[in-house]
Amino acid sequence: MQQSPSTRRLIVLLIIHVLLGSGFALAQSPYIGQVSALQGQATVQHAGNPQAEPLMLQQQVFPQDVIKTLAASKIKLLLMDGTELSLGAQGVMTLSKLVYAPHQTHQGIIGVVQGIFRAVTPKLVPHTNFEVRTATAVAAVRGTTWLGEVTAQSTAIVVQEGTVAVTHANPRVRGSAVLQPGQGTDVIGQRPPTAPKPWKPERIATLHAATAFP
Repeated sequence: MQQSPSTRRLIVLLIIHVLLGSGFALAQSPYIGQVSALQGQATVQHAGNPQAEPLMLQQQVFPQDVIKTLAASKIKLLLMDGTELSLGAQGVMTLSKLVYAPHQTHQGIIGVVQGIFRAVTPKLVPHTNFEVRTATAVAAVRGTTWLGEVTAQSTAIVVQEGTVAVTHANPRVRGSAVLQPGQGTDVIGQRPPTAPKPWKPERIATLHAATAFP
């Protein structure tokens, strides 16, 4: 049966509508933040994509993204919950999870593989579980500004504002450190976090300089 011109036009319009609708759905996939500052070069590898691509200023980031900075580079991300994450040169960070509903719930997991980082988290809602995980440590954040340096065998953390509770990444390693402003801890190998103690200003300044933007 031959279709009339009006019927064919209707079919074409329906196909276009479906295609545009699919594209819109893809474009609206849930991003969790964006690049707010960039100095030098950084890349992102999206989940399911074997290739990394250059990151640009204002570009959106998504769950499971792996962020890498090149030599003499640093990047700052602004997440949907207001958290600021800065990563210094030759760093690697994974945006594992972020679930945020204003005044209701807040769950976040950030993995730092290596490099110097700075995290600024807002005052959190009552139902909060926000963690930064490394190969040797897990840091539970409680509305704070803090800095860290991560290698494959160690994690160093210092708090500037608020409180951070640090445990070992291996649950079999007992012991914890609750850090107050000015205090830091080191988690090395399979040893528990060292007792909180004041860090020298020079050590804090080194980490700050690696992640600060004008």
